[in-house]
Amino acid sequence: MSTPPDRIETLVTRDAWVKPIGITLQVHVVGTASVGSMAAVRKSKELVAIQDLMRGLGVGDDKIRIDSLTFAAGERWFSGSSVEIDLEIRDVPAQSVPEALGGLASLKGVSLRGMRREYGALSAERDELLRAAVAESMRQARLIADAAGLRLRSVHSLSQQWGEPNDDNDHAYPMARGARAKLAMSADDMKGYQLVENHEGKLSLTVRMELRVGEFGEGIGGTESGGG
Repeated sequence: MSTPPDRIETLVTRDAWVKPIGITLQVHVVGTASVGSMAAVRKSKELVAIQDLMRGLGVGDDKIRIDSLTFAAGERWFSGSSVEIDLEIRDVPAQSVPEALGGLASLKGVSLRGMRREYGALSAERDELLRAAVAESMRQARLIADAAGLRLRSVHSLSQQWGEPNDDNDHAYPMARGARAKLAMSADDMKGYQLVENHEGKLSLTVRMELRVGEFGEGIGGTESGGG
């Protein structure tokens, strides 16, 4: 019965700060529409005001999506009925977020529900992290093998675990709470989000590698110890 080859295991983590391609805002709107149709809702003064604000920041109408709509007819159907709209506004430039929030805060019936960073595929950044993590894994394995007088024979297994920029436990932009406690403000008096000038997030990669080792036989590049 053959004995499984001995192995060296390495565990390497590499990370990089990455810039978002834009910020997504989740916005809640309470307003009125003259009739119960989507065309009328899109022409509501609240939604038109948001569209005008975003156009001024370079965000087109196609980036403003209605996620949900609640329509409640009044006693007189054509006299004006209330609507509640959940909007998603995508690709807001990071540098324009303070101006966007200031403009939204000035609109009656408009409130911010959340914000998140959008990073895209990050293909180049992922490739670079993977190269760096694998290279470091091989360096550590060679160091261990040389110190133990062994030769690396082949890679037995390799696994990857990615940490995405928006995977942190805290919200990307946590709601402001500190001043409320200090000033004993009510919830209605303290609304908003903590903002930072740097909108970057962290992309991380952990690589676990197992390499077969042995005392005899030809190893893989650069792992042979001196002394024949």
